[in-house]
Amino acid sequence: MKKAKLFNLNVKDFFKGLIMAIITAVITFLANELQIGSSVDLTLLKRMGIAAVIAFLSYLVKNMLTNSNDELLTPEPK
Repeated sequence: MKKAKLFNLNVKDFFKGLIMAIITAVITFLANELQIGSSVDLTLLKRMGIAAVIAFLSYLVKNMLTNSNDELLTPEPK
């Protein structure tokens, strides 16, 4: 599958963004909670979910603003 052009997204972008968001949120929060000796509870899971959504949206925005060569805000090469 080709990489999406500037200001476009494809299905692959969504799956990659989702995977990155989940990995980022889980590792970040678990590492932090283990350092301070806290337990995993519903509040932590809610914060993890919010962080995952933010990471997912950030990844999608980054992909929308780059062309197929990963150049930020640059038109497609001819």
